[in-house]
Amino acid sequence: MTNDKISVLHFPVLDSTNRFALEIKDFSHLTTVVADSQTAGRGRMGRSFFSPENGLYMSVILQPERIKCPLSLCTPGAALAVRQALENEGIRGIKIKWVNDLLLNGKKVCGILTQSQTENGKISKIVIGIGINLCKGEYDFPEDIKDRADWIGFHGDKLNLAKNIAAELNRYICSDNSDICTEYNSYLAYIGESTTVTDYADNNRRVSGTVLGADENCFLKIKTEDGNERLISSGEIG
Repeated sequence: MTNDKISVLHFPVLDSTNRFALEIKDFSHLTTVVADSQTAGRGRMGRSFFSPENGLYMSVILQPERIKCPLSLCTPGAALAVRQALENEGIRGIKIKWVNDLLLNGKKVCGILTQSQTENGKISKIVIGIGINLCKGEYDFPEDIKDRADWIGFHGDKLNLAKNIAAELNRYICSDNSDICTEYNSYLAYIGESTTVTDYADNNRRVSGTVLGADENCFLKIKTEDGNERLISSGEIG
């Protein structure tokens, strides 16, 4: 792993750490934006992301030329980075819900949103947004998500945790010897279980089948109800 300095920009509140990170002009690789809360946090497909003060909301800025893995593996690499950083803090049993959520005891505790900027036809900046439900505080989950979300029970230094996540992310995606897909597959949730997947690349078609795992590109492999194997490159379980 390279010994890049991790610069942390910490704010009590932002509308969105990803939006702020995308607008920064002067940045270095691994510049990390952290907010204690967000007023307009976003998830995939434009969904809102519940962001009260008892969570960690961070965005890591990456320089594409520093990344050794295929850029499509940045999100799986981020999932592994968060899982490892939490395990280093003694939080065991974290699973990955393909492709960008982390689960603890079957409930969502973290979401990841990757965005990028392009200049002259090339990607010039990648921003990895990460939101983690740290500990139950004054705010509890809204009714629409309270049955499927949970807190990890972390009461430590959130800025130190953010730095550790950024360092782990750098290790996974900027090292020559990182095997992201093999490790990702080993922590994937729902393997061997029947589920339904929304295939974004096939007009949001709903596909039912048994999860077989992830392939060498971290695409989801399922065995459909008619017995065929299907690869899904972009989608969502459930």
